[in-house]
This record gives sequence, C-alpha cells and structure tokens, in this order.
Amino acid sequence: MNNLKLINILRTFSKSEMKEFEKFISSPFFNRGRNYIPFFNQLKKFYPKFDNAKMTPEYVYSKIYPGKKYNKQILWNTTSSMLAMCEDFLMYVSLGRDKFARERQVAEEFLERRLSVYYKKKLNEMESALDNLGIGSAYFRQKAELEDGRMAYHFIEDTQQFLPDLVDKKGNYVVLHFMREISDIIGNMRTSKSMYNKQFDVSIPFQFVTNLKLDKIVEYAYSTKFKYAAVLDIYYETIMLSLEYDNEKHFFRLKELFEQNHHLFTKEEKQLVAAELTNYCVQKMNEGDASLRQSNFELDKFKLKQEIVLINRILPKVTFTQILGNALFLKEYEWAVKYIEEYAPKLKPSYQKPTKMLCYAHLYYLQKDYGKVLEYLSKVEFIDALDKIYVKTLYIRTYFEMKEFETLLSYLETTRHFYEKNPHVSNTLRSNNIKFISCMSRLLSAIESNDDFELEKIRKLVKSDNTIANGQWIAEKIEKIKKGAN
Repeated sequence: MNNLKLINILRTFSKSEMKEFEKFISSPFFNRGRNYIPFFNQLKKFYPKFDNAKMTPEYVYSKIYPGKKYNKQILWNTTSSMLAMCEDFLMYVSLGRDKFARERQVAEEFLERRLSVYYKKKLNEMESALDNLGIGSAYFRQKAELEDGRMAYHFIEDTQQFLPDLVDKKGNYVVLHFMREISDIIGNMRTSKSMYNKQFDVSIPFQFVTNLKLDKIVEYAYSTKFKYAAVLDIYYETIMLSLEYDNEKHFFRLKELFEQNHHLFTKEEKQLVAAELTNYCVQKMNEGDASLRQSNFELDKFKLKQEIVLINRILPKVTFTQILGNALFLKEYEWAVKYIEEYAPKLKPSYQKPTKMLCYAHLYYLQKDYGKVLEYLSKVEFIDALDKIYVKTLYIRTYFEMKEFETLLSYLETTRHFYEKNPHVSNTLRSNNIKFISCMSRLLSAIESNDDFELEKIRKLVKSDNTIANGQWIAEKIEKIKKGAN
C-alpha cells in the first residue's frame, strides 16, 4: 500500500498541508457528502514516511470497518476517491501560489456570466498587480492573455473597432515572451555544450534564431521608441552571448543594459540575468582568459549593492565564496575585509563563523602572514567535506611556506588517512587529493636530498596530469626552488 499514488503524494505534504487537507476532505462542498475522515485518520498515523510494514490494505480496512470481512473493492473505491480529492487539493494549493491564475479564473467566470463590467475591471486590476511585480518569466505571456481578455470583452460589447490596437499590443507581448523564452533555451544549450559537449548548432531553435534578423528588430524597436526596446535588447544580447560566445562586446552590452534597466525586473529575473553574466565570466576564466575578471568584480559589487545575490535575505555560501575569491585574486584586500564583515552575517547562521574564519585564513595566506593563517584555521568548525578538504589544503600550503617540513610530513600522513577513510569525499576528489599528498611527500624528500632530477620529474608529472589537486601550485613551488627563490 505504501507505493500507491495517493501515499506518494501525501508523503510530500508538510504538516500544515496535512491539516489543510483534512479540512478540505471534511467540507461537504468538496467531499460530495462522503465521509473520508476515518480512512484519512488511519493513513495519517503513518505520516510522514508511510513505510511501516503494518500499513496494509487489510489493516486499514479492519480499522475503518471493525468486525467486517475485508472487501478489496470498497477500499479501492475509497482510495480512488480520496486520490481525486488529493489532486483537487493540489490544484487549490497551486492557485493559492499563483494569484494571476486565480484572478484569471474569476475574470473568466464573470465573462461566462455576462458580467462584462466586472470582467473589464478585473482585467485592469490584474494588469496593475502584474506591473507592480515587475517583469518576470511569465510577464509578457500574461500581458498577452490580458489583451486576449480585452478582445473577448469587445466582442461581447459589440465594439470591435477597438480590436486592431489590441491585436497589435498582444503581438508585441507575444514577441517579447518568445524572445525571453528562446534566450533561455539558447543559453541552456550553450551550457550543455560546455558541460556535456552537446552540439546545439544542428537544432531547430539554433537554426530559427540564426535565420532571423534579430538585430534589425532591436534597431526598429529603438527607432520607434518602443516602450520595451531595452528589454528586447537584453533578450537579444543574451541570445548573442551564446551564439557569438567569443565576441565579448555582447557581454559588455548586456552588462550595461542590465545595470541601466534592472529595476524593471522581478528579483528572480534579475538573478537569472546576473547569473548569465557571471557564468560567462567564470567560463572564460576557467578557459584561461582572465580579461573579464575585473568586470566580474564590478558586476559582483553591483549585485551586492542591489541585493540581487540574496535569496530570502540569505546569501548562499557558494555565492559568498565566489565573490570573495574573485576579490582576493585581484588583491582587493581592503575591500575583501569589509565584505567579510558585512556579508558573513548574511549567511545561514550555522555557516557564519566557520566561513568567516576560513575566509580570513585564505586572506592572510595570500598576504603571507602564515601565523595568522594557522590562528584562523584553528577556529574553523567544519561544515562539510569540501570545507575540510580546503582547510587541509591550506594547512599543507602554509606549513610548506613556513618550511615546517617535519610538521608537514606528519600532517600529510593524517590527511592521507582522511581521504582514504572518509565516506563523504567523492571518489574523484579522493583520487585527486591523494595524488596531491603523494606529490607533496615526494617533493619534501627531493628538497631534503637536494635531488634536482626528482624535482623535475614531479614538475613534469603535475604539468601533464591535470587531475592532481593543486598541481599548478606545486609546479610554481618547484620552479621557485630551481631558481633559488625558496
């Protein structure tokens, strides 16, 4: 019974939804005069997992109908009826989240009942509410639907002379919605190409947009002072960022447009455009092109100022560390300290102190204040496996820079055991970091024996095998040693 569709849906219900659903099935308006509460009361005993072996059809039936012989059909009918109510409840929940859809349903009922005055007023109220929210993913689709509604109104009122303007407005919104959706599709296709080597230039969407004169459409929008010309341009530049990936003019144009017009969009839409810009910079940097790093830093500061990076007033840890990492790479140390102090408190409470300590350790490492590095690393209370890996790597680097080779040898051994035994470290990370430990052990032996030949072998190894964690750092250390800098 625990694999029934009804049970699988009930597993997703929160405690408050379970209470609301009980009220829902208790209402004569919804239950059509049937009493489902006894059945529901038996099921909710097993909430939330519904995985107790005791929960069998026979057991549930015996509790609902004590003393009666088990009837499979009766229980099946009850289950099917409650499943239908469950799906009705989900529709109710969905409408509760989507105010526009709810209002549209009311408006359509007004129209169906020939209450055209109320219908027109409702459409105006919906548009006002939509505009107050800002441009989101469904904004232009919903604006087009409102124009459809107005056309229906004029058909009923026999005022068809107003239809041409409404058709024109609907057409504008349809084009804008299409541009928003196709820009999202093309962007996702570019991501699939970079991550999974999936070619997208043989697809219908690619062929479609590349055979349109989108630049001419944008030029026309500006020349006619179209209200949403800048928005259309943003969608266009987002598409071109993917189609002409190597042409950085599209990045700078999109960044300029976004910073000038971000106030038009919902927060969710701002985050999507900002992510598109940031991901472009990160991908370029991962390919070895650091020319956009400063632009990315300026973009980070803009996102912080406008609070675009916050999700429900919380700054995601990965975003926090990415922004800090970029600032530290650019040696913006003074800015980084202010950033840590201002934005670490915006992390989830459990992340705040350890992340702050780890960030200061990283900062002092770059400033070569190794005593401070050890001081702050000792204050880090681990959050997850990735934090542990980073802490251990920073300890290794710091001991090496301090020439604390005996301490480092001992630490390398305990770290090797950590990677070999910890079940929370992925196989890839385990393998890459064990290679790092092995190279560091060989490096220390080569330094102690002054073995230039072994040093060169290690350098060639880390240059040829990019799966070795911190390989570039090891190569840099060896080159300094060979030049007598260490």
